[in-house]
Amino acid sequence: MTTNEKQLGKLDGKVALITGDNSGIGLATAKRFVNEGAYVFITGRRKSELDVAVKEIGKNVAAVQGDVAKLDDLDRLFAQIKKGKGKLDILFANAGIAKDAPLGTSTEELFDGGVAQA
Repeated sequence: MTTNEKQLGKLDGKVALITGDNSGIGLATAKRFVNEGAYVFITGRRKSELDVAVKEIGKNVAAVQGDVAKLDDLDRLFAQIKKGKGKLDILFANAGIAKDAPLGTSTEELFDGGVAQA
């Protein structure tokens, strides 16, 4: 490769959304996506933790505070992505919370109350 050639990242030009990425797998994924060339939107419920994550990621990232379990927050999130980048190529649904129930006894209410909590 000559000095005038650019090595393209696997995600150059892509726009990604990662939910629940204040720490752990989500934060590591956001960093990796940015390093591979993507612009990443991150979301979570706690602004202070989002601010820390944005600082840690460092570039090509925008944080949108909200709860992915709330439809109004999702509408606002996708409106911001559309306004900011006009498209979304990658969705990494990382947000979640586990609620235990013995096998065969889980209910729809338990499921609905236990998903999408970042």
